[in-house]
Amino acid sequence: MQSAIFGLLGVALGALLTGVREWWFLSRKTRKDAEYLSIQVSCELERYMAKCAEVVGDDGLCEGQTDEDGYHAIQVQTPKFDPMSLDVEWKSLPGDLMYEILDFPYRAEIANQAINAVFEYEAGPPEYWEGFEERQLQYVTLGLAASQLAKKLRKHVDMAARSVGDWDPVRYMEEKKSTIEARRAKRAIREHDL
Repeated sequence: MQSAIFGLLGVALGALLTGVREWWFLSRKTRKDAEYLSIQVSCELERYMAKCAEVVGDDGLCEGQTDEDGYHAIQVQTPKFDPMSLDVEWKSLPGDLMYEILDFPYRAEIANQAINAVFEYEAGPPEYWEGFEERQLQYVTLGLAASQLAKKLRKHVDMAARSVGDWDPVRYMEEKKSTIEARRAKRAIREHDL
């Protein structure tokens, strides 16, 4: 009887040790997948953020000049962020963080729809300033959101923040956002007083 009990305990202990070992290897793989994903996606988000900063600086002039017809025209291409093109293990992230990343292209689509509406229905030639201002504000918002998302990813895997060089696109966009919002607030007061 005792040998049967010891045999049963041995089988149970073996199964438990096998389960613990598999759990340990799986958690280690998940951690490595999350680190790789965080590095790759945060780098892509930071590239996107830098391109947003370029859009924010676009006032429709090429080296201070209008086009040959005297109009302001978009000089900086709209940036793209396509997380599904990245070969990473998305399931290694918590659901809310994964959703925030995978939903980001939709946020950009909504922003572009708002920009297109202003260019089509409000902005007038030759400056189209209303359209450029909306484009700048939408891409400030997207660029700052991309920066925050990259920070969340790095924090998720305890990765150090990227060092900022001589030019800080986040600070540039924050200043630009403040300028645009102040300009809009002044216009709203003027329009209200009319």
